[in-house]
Amino acid sequence: MTIKLFSTFCLVFYLSLSYAQSDQIDGISMWGIKINDSKKSLEPLKSFIDVEESKMVKYKTKNGNDFSVTIEKNKIVYMENDWLHEESGSKPLYSDFTFGKTSLKDIRAKFGTNGFTHRTRGPMTTDTDLIMFNCFEFDSANNEILVVITKTAISDKLTEENLAENCKLDALIIASKDYLDKTWGKEKAFDKKYSKIKP
Repeated sequence: MTIKLFSTFCLVFYLSLSYAQSDQIDGISMWGIKINDSKKSLEPLKSFIDVEESKMVKYKTKNGNDFSVTIEKNKIVYMENDWLHEESGSKPLYSDFTFGKTSLKDIRAKFGTNGFTHRTRGPMTTDTDLIMFNCFEFDSANNEILVVITKTAISDKLTEENLAENCKLDALIIASKDYLDKTWGKEKAFDKKYSKIKP
């Protein structure tokens, strides 16, 4: 093995180990992956693949949750981390929030705004739950969008006053603004106190 080949091997091994040991990397990322990264950036996560399609790869994280990545034109445009409702998986791949515990009220307080919503992603209901999609745009070079998905049981005695406190974090998305505008539509409703958020 040549010195150059050995050095390359060591670098790949180090990166793989780093990804496997640390779920969160500094910056606006999930599991070390950032919006606009090339598809090659996913290679260190190969051993965690659960489902792979031409434009989407879904991984099983170390704490048992789902992490899906969408690729367009060889670039990462969308990442989603879904909680599978196990206590051991309460830590998301981005932020200091906690799945199942951090409320929409907490998130609003942290960011100082309720952000905005895509009109095609307003509040949704299932047979048992109310689901909210709140979007926040980062003040960054990529202008990534953080989508906070919170959920509460419809059986709770919900009022306009206690809704935000009852809605608890269930999933997180980091996506390209252009990609969301294309897939969710450009029509949005903004909070009166809307402002970009710091990474």
